[in-house]
Amino acid sequence: MLWATSVMPDPLRLDVHRADHKLAGRLLLPEDPGPHPAVIFVHGDGALPWDAHGYYTPFMQALTNAGFAVYAWDKPGVGASTGNWLNQSMQARADEVIAAADTLRSDGRIQPDSIGLLGFSQAGWVMPKAITAHSDFAYMVSISGAINWIEQSEFMTRNRLRLEGATDAEIREALEFDRLLVDLMSKGAPYHTYTSLVEGAPSCCRSAMSQARWIFAKTNFRSDATAALRHVDIPVLALFGDRDLNVDAMQSAATYRDILGQTPGEVRVVTLKNADHSLLPASRDRLVTSGFGLMKRLIKIDIFGADAFADDAVGRVVRWIAAQE
Repeated sequence: MLWATSVMPDPLRLDVHRADHKLAGRLLLPEDPGPHPAVIFVHGDGALPWDAHGYYTPFMQALTNAGFAVYAWDKPGVGASTGNWLNQSMQARADEVIAAADTLRSDGRIQPDSIGLLGFSQAGWVMPKAITAHSDFAYMVSISGAINWIEQSEFMTRNRLRLEGATDAEIREALEFDRLLVDLMSKGAPYHTYTSLVEGAPSCCRSAMSQARWIFAKTNFRSDATAALRHVDIPVLALFGDRDLNVDAMQSAATYRDILGQTPGEVRVVTLKNADHSLLPASRDRLVTSGFGLMKRLIKIDIFGADAFADDAVGRVVRWIAAQE
């Protein structure tokens, strides 16, 4: 099968140099001689290394086995990259994607006109910006892509409290507190103002984010993918899980269909059954977060590879990308 392989190629170091930081990149090449079409991986949220702690490995193995080069990097301030990812806007992240593509286009091992994007979650805000600014990408694959930051935050708050057994009144109180935070962000409030508000927050919401995360949130809370999506005119595959509690998959899928359905590029929007935000099987509702639960899922991916994912998710992605060549 296209996606069946036992060993991932050894990563080759290929860095991207920015004005204020360096991205420590890794290039994976198929065994066949090049030049190769290439897929750039675009991270979601968090302090992620180039392979997202192994989450990307089945996708990367399957793509290299199908003849594609794969490129990804440690986020700024992670691994061997300099800088700080918490200082970035979504536009800055999009600029990194463009810089990575330019680096690949100048590499003789890569087909310069056959570079596509594969991104996860928060990358739903990043990739359309990169495509809008740089028209030479071949396609975009969005997995569990977010649309609107504020709406996603409310969606996650509602689901988190529901899973914790909160009452409807407690959920309404928490959502009202979320709106107070948005008001603070819109006013550019300093960190001490935020922490003072958290001290008097409802019991559900008294865990304060770090100062660096507060600055990141203030920088990006207005993120909304709809405007940039209107400029995406290349083929798009959008995958969602119907048990996603992090991103409103129904709303995101409808937005992709409504906006991209008016563009000339091929658009395929697929919602996988019994799949969570990470497209892993979910027999019950659950948020995808850090900690022990995430560790268990990464161990499962390490053991079962592509078979750990729901509804042939890895195979669907690789077959669709191969069909674009």
